[in-house]
Amino acid sequence: MQTRKGNKFLSLTLLIIKNLVFIAVLICLSACVNKKDQSELDLAEEADRAKELQRLLSLPYLGFSEEKAKEDVDGVIMHDEERSYPGYNLYSVRNFCTAKLIDNLGNIVRSWKYKPCGHWSNCKILPNGDLLVVGTDHMDSSEDFPKPEFRYILRYSWDGKLIWKRSIWTHHDIELTPHFQILVLTQRYRLVPAIDPAVEILDNELTLLSLRGALLDVCSLYDLFRVASSHFSFKHIRIKVGNKKKLIDLLHANSIEWMHHSHLEKQDPIYAANNILVCSRHQDVIAIIDWEEKKIVWTWGRGVLSAPHDATVLENGHILVFDNGVNRGWSRVIEVNPLAKKIVWEYRAPNPKDFFTRAAGSSQRLPNGNTLIANSNSGHAFEVTPNGEVVWEFFNPIKNAKGYRGTIIRMKRYGLSYIHGIMKWHGE
Repeated sequence: MQTRKGNKFLSLTLLIIKNLVFIAVLICLSACVNKKDQSELDLAEEADRAKELQRLLSLPYLGFSEEKAKEDVDGVIMHDEERSYPGYNLYSVRNFCTAKLIDNLGNIVRSWKYKPCGHWSNCKILPNGDLLVVGTDHMDSSEDFPKPEFRYILRYSWDGKLIWKRSIWTHHDIELTPHFQILVLTQRYRLVPAIDPAVEILDNELTLLSLRGALLDVCSLYDLFRVASSHFSFKHIRIKVGNKKKLIDLLHANSIEWMHHSHLEKQDPIYAANNILVCSRHQDVIAIIDWEEKKIVWTWGRGVLSAPHDATVLENGHILVFDNGVNRGWSRVIEVNPLAKKIVWEYRAPNPKDFFTRAAGSSQRLPNGNTLIANSNSGHAFEVTPNGEVVWEFFNPIKNAKGYRGTIIRMKRYGLSYIHGIMKWHGE
């Protein structure tokens, strides 16, 4: 009798165990199915985000703000004289092909203009007061991209006279090197089967010119990054620009800067006198190039930056860069220690989405420690202290007939001594 009870109990126990195992298997299978479904959902969402990001990056640069300007908000609307760095501010208005130099009160000191007008990108004032401009004569309304023959560099005198014009397929940025030569970003069509066997890329180039605009040297950015493939891989984006001619805008470099802080050379080879800092919007990267050896010696930004602009090397060796944040929907300015590859300072708006420009944008560290920032698509610029307090603020007063403010590509502040020296040289 005891044995029968024991067998019965054992059978019942085994049945319960079998049921529990069956339930556990069902739960496991259900979890696996749910995990698979979730994984597929995550992949679909990631693909949608990537598609939307590429759509945003493919949009053309704006010529005017997307919101109508307030009638009572024009020019300098805030100036904390004690905390703002004194100087003169140079900015170009894209669709008006004009540049203006204003004091910190908003008074116009100098202005330059050119017709026919397609658009102007960046401009720089040389030590003698001449102005270098990157621009284009004409923009075909049926295309998103200007034809090569319409691109140019202009050199103006301090009093607004055109000294020379060089037709060259240039874009975005221009720089006076320490050797008194002109470094400029250029581009060309190029078929690269490794990227796409049928669609050309728009290769970006570093082009060196004399002060009279004569070609001295040229170097392909694509080739530089390709050779550096052991520590750099291309983001295989498919950003196409133009309606008639399809192109892959692979790199979209937007700023160049020749190393000009000689005291930094002892710190690390990346600061060598013949190195160049470059910013690539579509690769989310900033890079340092050895011009003599034609090779990349440092890169940073992948996974941190989103469509960045306007990288510059500071006196302390850190790099300041405008991080547009296209994938976030808000912008920031960051200071990076390139040796540690670590962010050491950041400015973002108290409500981050109050400060956002999808394209363009600039930042400049001023001698007093403040930072001048251009919120380009809004036609807005402002200066902040290291703690993020706004001490100077400006809205571009130039508008179109419908009342939309002209966008500011970049803004740069020149110290009083720099501009006063030019004025004195010209007998003013």
